Amino acid sequence: MPEAPSRPARLGVVVNPTADRGRGRGDGARTLELLRQAGHDVLDLSAPNAPLALENARDAVAGSSTRGPLDALVVVGGDGMVHLGVNAVAGTTIPLGVVAAGTGNDFASALELPVHDVDAAVTLLLESLRARAAGTGGTRLVDAARAEPLDDRLEPRPGRERWFCGVLSAGLDAAVNARANALTWPRGRAKYVRAVASELARFRPYGYRITAELVGAPDAPDAAAVLPAAPAASGPLDPAGTARTAPPDDASHPFVWESPGTVVAVANGPRIGGGVLIAPEASIDDGLLDLVTAGPLTRLGAARVFPGMYRGKHVHHPAVDVHQARSVVLEASDAGGPPPPAFADGERISRLPVRVTVVPGALTVLDPRAYPDRVTAPRHP
Repeated sequence: MPEAPSRPARLGVVVNPTADRGRGRGDGARTLELLRQAGHDVLDLSAPNAPLALENARDAVAGSSTRGPLDALVVVGGDGMVHLGVNAVAGTTIPLGVVAAGTGNDFASALELPVHDVDAAVTLLLESLRARAAGTGGTRLVDAARAEPLDDRLEPRPGRERWFCGVLSAGLDAAVNARANALTWPRGRAKYVRAVASELARFRPYGYRITAELVGAPDAPDAAAVLPAAPAASGPLDPAGTARTAPPDDASHPFVWESPGTVVAVANGPRIGGGVLIAPEASIDDGLLDLVTAGPLTRLGAARVFPGMYRGKHVHHPAVDVHQARSVVLEASDAGGPPPPAFADGERISRLPVRVTVVPGALTVLDPRAYPDRVTAPRHP
């Protein structure tokens, strides 16, 4: 039995019973058992659907429960459950604990937390809670990003803002995400492979207009930089459409890139889709986003690039560019076909336009390990 805490914590727990091919219910029961055995006051906030579970979690974080405010919120499942937890606690002082037990565990991997090992994950949580009670740490601050769906005038649509901690995608990768979510067979990574094949068969480049507050060269870290035009058509590139840059249109959207495109991702963390290394150098605690764009590839060109994304090799392709940014606005344009809806942490966000803004240190995570202070510096001069 786990060691009794010096002061019991009040913990809210949300479980995804369908995580990891239906094994989530057992993982959730084990998590609840271990936390209660350790002497903590545990409130099961799980619900039949995600919106109701999120409502339960937000109420508990706000202290609306008759049992008082939470000391921490714990989610059991994959990236979808982490997304739910982030939307309950981001911007607050309530820490998030993660028991990674889903098909995709990209955020847990970025944090180097145990994956598919409930006992090890809970042991780490208990160490964190003991450290917090003793005043010796137990938490880590990481970044989160806000995704704001916009109207035709690029004004925020009220009540639609969402937080995310991993990657927002709005290209072929998002179309694959949507297709994979709709598939009932196969399961695991094989579902993603099948979705890729299905979407490639119907793919044609999408049209984008991207405005971004980019991080400039090391000697001018706060300067904005112009997104480069997509490479001229050659080899695997689609000859349809050419990219163009435009001068500043206003103070908040200083530079514009308009082009047909294949992949558009705004990354707070490096991975997407259960291990796809979409932004290899992205870091969850550097105060920056990595903007990954791929120009107008043909179906064959895209089929050649996608397998290398599991190891991050796509960033070396001449059609792919990676830049650091603090804020990005993604819009559809007539430079190509209509882009798919944006997805973040594997969850549907909205049709474009969408504004993404990083909020440094917006998320507190339970983790007893010490981390040195990170100095933000451009990685892509």
